[in-house]
Amino acid sequence: MILLSPWALVGLAVLIVALGIVAFVAISRARRLDRLHQRIIASRDALSRLLLRRASEASLLTQCAAFEEGSADAMRDLARAYIHDGGDQLTTDGLDRRTTAGRQADRVEVAARLERASALSRAIRDTLTPPVRESISTDPLAAARLEALDATCYRIQLTRNVHNVDVAGVRALRSARMVKLLRLAGRAPIPEPIDFDDDTHTGGRGY
Repeated sequence: MILLSPWALVGLAVLIVALGIVAFVAISRARRLDRLHQRIIASRDALSRLLLRRASEASLLTQCAAFEEGSADAMRDLARAYIHDGGDQLTTDGLDRRTTAGRQADRVEVAARLERASALSRAIRDTLTPPVRESISTDPLAAARLEALDATCYRIQLTRNVHNVDVAGVRALRSARMVKLLRLAGRAPIPEPIDFDDDTHTGGRGY
């Protein structure tokens, strides 16, 4: 039977407590990373649906008689082009397993989709100027469709901002020495932010 001195027992107890604390912190960070990864994927799914909804609502709005002939053609054409695209991938990092990180085809496809989203944002901003908004608001149908479009545009901005904040949080957490040393992120790729022009209001952001 091995007898330990009081100091050895104290040292052993301290070591066990220290290991327990490290294990607790490591498990907490691993769970936080997993939650953030899941939130990022959910935000991407929501943003993809919202962008498609925005295109549909913009297309419907251009069909209202309140517009002068030809004044909303650019917005209509870009909205229909986005609808016709039909894709839902907004990044190429492979986190949601719908893309393979590093594939050139994915990068080209996603870059083109984000550019179409930006082009539609610019078209909405250029078409729906304050005077035009005031003019079409006299038509009840156009006013209702404009309100729906504005609400969706606001939700797009909010969802993208939340997504990018979570991405920044994951990147900061994964840069920690403990996370790297213990490989707490597993094989999950480092997520990418989603960047495109989502400002649809003349003179500033918001709804």
